[in-house]
Amino acid sequence: MNSAFQEALAARLLWIDVVAFESIEGCEALTETALQASYDAVHALASNDVLTHRHYGPRAPLLLQDVPELAEQYNLAHEVYTELYFTNYHNGSLGELSASWLPPAAPLDKPFSRWTAEVTVLLANLIELPCSRVSDATTGQAKTLLLAWSRGMGASEAAGEVYAAFLEDEAYQEWEREIVEENEHRAYMADLADTYDSIEADLWRGWRSEFEDDERLAAAGLTNE
Repeated sequence: MNSAFQEALAARLLWIDVVAFESIEGCEALTETALQASYDAVHALASNDVLTHRHYGPRAPLLLQDVPELAEQYNLAHEVYTELYFTNYHNGSLGELSASWLPPAAPLDKPFSRWTAEVTVLLANLIELPCSRVSDATTGQAKTLLLAWSRGMGASEAAGEVYAAFLEDEAYQEWEREIVEENEHRAYMADLADTYDSIEADLWRGWRSEFEDDERLAAAGLTNE
């Protein structure tokens, strides 16, 4: 069996522990430990792929694609390890290399993090939301996004794929209702604030008018009783 595949399979199987422990009340610590073990295995896979395997490259193996958390961890780790290995190899800071290590490959012109940022900006324009809220709206399409990266799609095409999946998702309807309700609530609160301001202004005018009347009566030696 291919050693890279063995590592990917082992990392994927570790996720079963995460799912099992998080479904059991009181197992938060075990869940966290299992999650860290799964992430560590994925990071080791990415590191070994950069140094020796050269099997999967900068795109997560399909074996991890059904768990977006693991696929994203692989993509980011591979990007970092590739850049560090390439830079340190050429500046001579690595010292003596292991005999099993391959010469470094050049980093991608557009690595995963930069590609993701471009997709986010494009999605923000399509959904008409700030970039900071795009991930909340499209959380159900994480797998679509990662599959787009694994297929080598450009940012524009990937944004279109995610947006189409977003519109088809039932969660979109709920999200849209929440946006409408939020806007209605904001409008209600704004109207309420305007009403209170108007009442306060009327009371202030009435009080000021009474105060001025009292002052005039006092000046005339009279009282307002």
